[in-house]
Amino acid sequence: MLTALTIENIQTNKWYKNFFNKLRGNSIRVDIKSARGVVLRNITYINRNGQIDWYALDGEIGAQRNHLLCNDDVVLPAEMGFKRFENTEFKIQLACNLGLFVLSKLKGEIPKIKVGLFDASASCSSLLEDLIKYCGNITVVSDNIDEYDEIIERISEEFGAEVFVTNNRENLSECALVIAPEQIRETLPFSGGAVVLSGFAPTVCTAGLVYFDYHFRMPNMFDRIKPDSLSNEYFAGALYTKGRQYELGSIVPTSCSNFAGSQTPGSICDYLLRMNER
Repeated sequence: MLTALTIENIQTNKWYKNFFNKLRGNSIRVDIKSARGVVLRNITYINRNGQIDWYALDGEIGAQRNHLLCNDDVVLPAEMGFKRFENTEFKIQLACNLGLFVLSKLKGEIPKIKVGLFDASASCSSLLEDLIKYCGNITVVSDNIDEYDEIIERISEEFGAEVFVTNNRENLSECALVIAPEQIRETLPFSGGAVVLSGFAPTVCTAGLVYFDYHFRMPNMFDRIKPDSLSNEYFAGALYTKGRQYELGSIVPTSCSNFAGSQTPGSICDYLLRMNER
């Protein structure tokens, strides 16, 4: 079972309405819905007096308190064992899926495009075997090069391709498209026009067009049980990671965005084609 928490703040600009709201006090509503074998318990806390009674909520949430689904603007009391579910695995999958989809559309059109995979911990080394199907010009930058030895040997035998693996970040400056699944925590020498697909917003300022928010239509049935307070990306991540809905791992985002703008897979392809013509 998944448990989600929605805080519904009831505040108005009318003093008398706020007065009567405080007299009514706060309340808790619990809705249980299911879809495709997933059961979701959505707890809505109606906050009328401006103060949240976490002890009352704890009685409703119970053992789910340490992986609770909620909007990131909800401040949970960590001292009571409350912890928000963090969507990591699925976000990484979305970044990889979009990168592979873009390359599949460009296959044969720009064979000289240079693709980078920034995988410092080598946690996404298996991605290389999928990338090589669409592009033979790949540079891998990792601090754990040994983890790539076996994969590179297989690629060499099966595809006859050579992959350059290094720990030197400077090699990323030559890449037009970079997939950086994990969060970027260091300043990297991307070219100013490079498209970078990452699972998370960087913690440092970096060059390039770095995208980290992914958008898609929630699959049928799951959209019926998703709380309005949660994004499609976050809720699907919970379904994928906690609800074992692994088929969601094949979703290709319809768009990606950062703090400045957004791109569709088609617009990324067009952009890379124009870059290749220069």
